[in-house]
Parts: sequence; structure tokens; C-alpha cells
Amino acid sequence: MEELISVIVPIYRVERYIKQCIESILKQTYKNLEIILVDDGSDDTCPLICDEYAKKDSRIIVIHQKNAGADAARKTGMMAASGKYIGYVDGDDWIEPEMYEKLIEFAERFGVEIVESGVIDTWNHTEKRRRPFFEEGKYCGKKFSEMIGGRSLYSGIFFRHGISPYLMTKLFLKSRIIKYQMMPDLSNNLVDDVMCTFPCIMESRSIYITQECFYHYRVRGESTKRQIRKDIVPTIRSCYSDWINRFENVKETDKIEVQIQFFVLYLLIAKAAYIFDEQDSQYYLTPFGRIRKQSRLVLYGASTVGIHLAQYIRSVNESNLVCWVDQNYNQLDKAFNVQAPEKIVELDYDYIIIAILNASAVESAKKSIRELDVPENKVLWIKQEYINEPMRLLVKATIEDCI
Repeated sequence: MEELISVIVPIYRVERYIKQCIESILKQTYKNLEIILVDDGSDDTCPLICDEYAKKDSRIIVIHQKNAGADAARKTGMMAASGKYIGYVDGDDWIEPEMYEKLIEFAERFGVEIVESGVIDTWNHTEKRRRPFFEEGKYCGKKFSEMIGGRSLYSGIFFRHGISPYLMTKLFLKSRIIKYQMMPDLSNNLVDDVMCTFPCIMESRSIYITQECFYHYRVRGESTKRQIRKDIVPTIRSCYSDWINRFENVKETDKIEVQIQFFVLYLLIAKAAYIFDEQDSQYYLTPFGRIRKQSRLVLYGASTVGIHLAQYIRSVNESNLVCWVDQNYNQLDKAFNVQAPEKIVELDYDYIIIAILNASAVESAKKSIRELDVPENKVLWIKQEYINEPMRLLVKATIEDCI
């Protein structure tokens, strides 16, 4: 008999997208599914939509609970799951029809506990595939230790994970993932998926990686990962030791604490860049080379990094953010007031800050900026010395007491 896959779907305020999400799971070519829809206290029409789908397909289980966050919803789903394998889909995303047929085929054929695939970033009619860092193949035991163990969170390339942190692009053996899924989330949904995915993979040391991409991640400005949070640094301080302790079964060669330090650095630059600056100084934005606070800036990029940097720059001096631009400006929340990059030629400014961390995306942004005849010395990204030695930047953060 085909093994049962339990698909856990946390749902909160996604009424515009939930039907596409559920339909994509129902249309899977692999039919032996248990679809667990966890309504996390959604105050829109999501609860009704879920109940209606449950009436149409006996594979669907609906659970309603008070709002407690995505991690709590996944825990509820895990407690109800009866499948040999666990898959995850967020309520505003969707999946390709063959996703679970392919993933379980790899799991069963190669005898692994986890299968990793790529992700398809999707907005409007645009798609961009992000494929896994490591080559396609089975990584177990010695091969895992030699190839992946010391590069799972930090691949060695600036701000590139060796394994993606997403639960949703993977298939897990339930008996392996349940331990980590059911651990308390002390970070208040900040890195709940990261600190479930990576400890599980590192303990298992049994994964198949496919370069195929099946999961559509919907890029939208109002998603929770883009929301401004003021508790980033306190959360890191309070959770750091817990993050280390979750990797209790790793090998010394995995250098796990160093990898977590790189992960912390990524988190700080993306969402709390102010932590690298001296509050009384006339300079700020240290990762980008220390800029005078009076400088007139254009911000290039409106994803998570851009949203947080815009908020920080405005908190220092509202008038010094001359303009905020992004290639996908017409697909973003109008409240952000993001303009087309071509607007730059009309502006009077001192520097353009590239608010992107992915190196290949940065090169694409630099190419677009060069085409606008912007002088090279006006375009700033992370300083090369920090790219070469990221720890040189981390020691500048005022959180030494936790790392």
C-alpha cells in the first residue's frame, strides 16, 4: 500500500488565497493524503471555507483553535497527524500537482528520512526558481558529515544557507520531525521553522536533495516575515542558548555554534541593522560602510531587508530617505510608496543603498543601476571586508553577552 502523507496547513487571514492552496493539495497526483487544515483563529471567511471543503473530501480534517501563531497551528496539526510522512503548506501558498508523488518516491527509493526540494518565488505573473545549494543526490552518514554537516545553516557563501530553512519545501518522516516540531517555540514565531528544520536534519543525517522546484511561495508585502518587529534583539538574547541546545546530537566537525552565529548575523542585518551602530555617533548603517546621518539616501529593494531598513532610516531622519525603489514596485503595497528604479535619474541624492542580501540578486540590481549611469562610488552594499569575514561585523553588534 502507498504510505500516508499528512499535510499540515496553518491558516490565518488568507481568505484571498486559501482556495488555491487547498485545491492544489487536492489535485496532487499522489492520492493517499491526509489534509489537516488548522484554522488559527482566523477572523475572516477562512473557517467557513475550510469547513466547506471538508464536506466535499473525506481526506480533509479541519481543526479550529484560538489564534496562537503558525508554530502553534503546526503543533496542533502534528498531534492530529497519522501519516508516516509529514508535509507542510502555508495557507497563502500552493504546490505543483506532482510534488508529493515525487518527494515520497525519493524518500522510499533512497531510504531517507527527509527530502529537500526547491522553491518558486511567485508574484503576479512572475516566477523565480530558487534551487537547493547542494547537488542532487542522497546524503547520509559519512557523506552527510563531509558535505553538509558543517555547511547546513551557513554554506560558506555570504548569506546563503546550505539547506533551505523552509519546512514547506520538504517531506519529513514523522517519527523524526515530531520531536522538533513539538518543542516549545521560545522565539514567538520569529525563527520557529528554522529551529525545527535544521536540528531535525542535523540529527537525522539522512536527506535526499532534488533540484526540482514544486512549492510556490507567494511574495506579498503583508506577509508576517515582512512585518516590522521590535523584539528581534531581545528574542535573540533570550533564545540563543536554546537554539544551541537543540543541536544536542551534532558532531564537533559540524561547527554548529559558528553556523548559528552566522545565522544570527543574517537575522540582524535583515531585520535589526541598528544594532551595529553607536547611538550617539553622527554615522550609521555600519554594514554598508558607515554613512553620515545627514546623507540623502535612495533605498533599492523592498523585500524584508528593504522594509526594515526603510523604517530604520526614517527613524533617524525622515527627510533623508529621498526615494525607495524596486523592480517590482507596481506589485507592492501602495502604502510603501515604492517607485520604479528609473525614478533615480530625476533625484538628487548622496548614495543608493542596495537593500538585498542575496548575492546574485545584488548583481542584478547593480547592473540595473549601472544602466542608469549612476556613479559607482554612490552605490553601496555590504562592505567587502564583511563579505570576506562576516564575523568582523558580528562583533560590532551590541549583543556580545549572548554569543
